Amino acid sequence: MSGVWTRVRNTNKIINMKFTNGNINDPRVEQNIKKHYPNGLDFCYTDPPWGNGNLNYWQTMNNKNNDENMSDQITQEELENIVVNLITNNVNNYAFIVYGKREASSMMSKFKAKKNVKDIQYIKKKYRSGSNWLENCIIVVTLNNAEIKDWSILNGLNGIKSLQKVCEVFKGQYKSCLELFIGIGYYLKVLHKNGFDVVGNELSKARLSKALKKIQ
Repeated sequence: MSGVWTRVRNTNKIINMKFTNGNINDPRVEQNIKKHYPNGLDFCYTDPPWGNGNLNYWQTMNNKNNDENMSDQITQEELENIVVNLITNNVNNYAFIVYGKREASSMMSKFKAKKNVKDIQYIKKKYRSGSNWLENCIIVVTLNNAEIKDWSILNGLNGIKSLQKVCEVFKGQYKSCLELFIGIGYYLKVLHKNGFDVVGNELSKARLSKALKKIQ
């Protein structure tokens, strides 16, 4: 696993971004988070792989793009536990998890079992698959002492528009975001545009390189 530390400028300020590159189950992912934000990040917005096909593709991409193969294939159950633990251990206020509607109840039940979770909301979301628009969801988790808000303003939006709406709500109040699955940087670009520091991980070196180009 390698690390990438970058400071970039948007129109208003210098933004700090720190990413690890490798398997999400590597303990260095959380070590990196705690090193730079020992008191926790303000919120999380992330899009984990969901469904067997999506998860298998994600792991295949890892093995093609990294020196170390993901020899221990992660199941959906294991991945959900990793995501839930990283969020509840390192995020102070809110988490927004873009997820499959059939898989959502499993993820939500794991959050409900955590003592520092105050509220969970299921928000309908749409995503593009080829020429079709399909439905998935955003699981919104309120943590610790954060105010329980009505997040129905996100209903029916795609991922980019819903994140932009979240950024508008949090601007001036929060500064840092956890993004556990950077991908090629669509969400990273929105967070950068809105002036948020970002800490996260991406398993593919090639995809992380593409993501960084979006903010430079």
